[in-house]
Amino acid sequence: YRLHFEAQGQFRWEKQDTFSNRFLVLESDDVEQEFKILCGRSHELFRDSNQFPMLMAVIKQGDGDEAEFIIAQLSEHTHTDAGSSEIIFNKVIDYYNALLADDEAARLAILEEARQIQTLDAEAMIELLKEEGFDHATNVQKLQSYPVADVGEHKVPLETIPGHLDTYRQRFRTPIIRYFPIGQLVERCRAVHPEVTKNSAVSAVLAKGLYNLNVEKKGKPDRHIVSFKMLSNILPVEMRSQYSGNYISFVPVTVDGHASVEEIAKDIHDRIREFKTTQLNLSLFSLVEEAVQASAVGGADEELSFIVTNWNNYAFINNPEFLSGCTSLRHISGVNVEPKDTLGGSLVNRPVMVISLSPGDELCLSFFPSLRSDDETQEIMESIGKVFTAL
Repeated sequence: YRLHFEAQGQFRWEKQDTFSNRFLVLESDDVEQEFKILCGRSHELFRDSNQFPMLMAVIKQGDGDEAEFIIAQLSEHTHTDAGSSEIIFNKVIDYYNALLADDEAARLAILEEARQIQTLDAEAMIELLKEEGFDHATNVQKLQSYPVADVGEHKVPLETIPGHLDTYRQRFRTPIIRYFPIGQLVERCRAVHPEVTKNSAVSAVLAKGLYNLNVEKKGKPDRHIVSFKMLSNILPVEMRSQYSGNYISFVPVTVDGHASVEEIAKDIHDRIREFKTTQLNLSLFSLVEEAVQASAVGGADEELSFIVTNWNNYAFINNPEFLSGCTSLRHISGVNVEPKDTLGGSLVNRPVMVISLSPGDELCLSFFPSLRSDDETQEIMESIGKVFTAL
């Protein structure tokens, strides 16, 4: 069956013929360029495979022991968030390793673990996750009073989205990707604040890059705040292997753009601790579900300059030899979106950045395609690159 979408709250299931194309093997002289093309084709591939929840592709260059290849996992957020996709992907790798080792017991155990994965609907998951002392009303008050601003006017105003969608759909959208070493950044931040995570340090550079762009190119005042939405997993790590779905929320984070990268990283770290310990992220997840039920998602034009999410596969980061017989060199992310209407466009109507870390402290920074212009995205990427260079 295929979910045929007409509008928010209006859809139907239609029985389809048999389908295939859930696994691709592509040969290329440039695997990273082929990966970008694959990202640009992703929606077409999903349509060809009857919107199958997850597709896999191997992009390979050369043969023999020195061959390089990318295993690309294409996932739809309709079905899974990045954390759930990671669990499924790693079980595929575990299964392959067991086959290679001729370990029948391990192979059967992995299949049984996969069969145990379940998806709870939003209401049930909210009830399961509520901790003692969870105070939804107080969290909502905190969200309403939290200061946010889009000083640089990076968001696309809601009323202009329909005018951008036609030209957006006609573009072949390949991801904008750059790589940065982050070892020195993390070292500097932790010399001042040892508790700061790599994610917080990188997010601080993103905020600083937007701030510098606001001041240097847009003529905004030196003293201003930068606000963004940060992805938060609402599922604890120990529950990830048991439940698969889209269990994420996006929490507002505001920092003083004039401050040093080290201090911005500390402020981001403190904000993450706050919204996790108070379960503010769960409150936001609940509010979004309520808005979906009321067909009110995307109705407010939030004053936030960008969105940041991270997709990190720690099984590979912590063990580059995780895939038997191979060494993991680099983790790449690429995103494509195909808004069907103004509502869909409103969910990505500002720069959306994806953090992916590789073994050896390399950052892959990629952007969602811009509704308005990829020239703006390139300008933001350049400003962020200057912050990294100046460290």
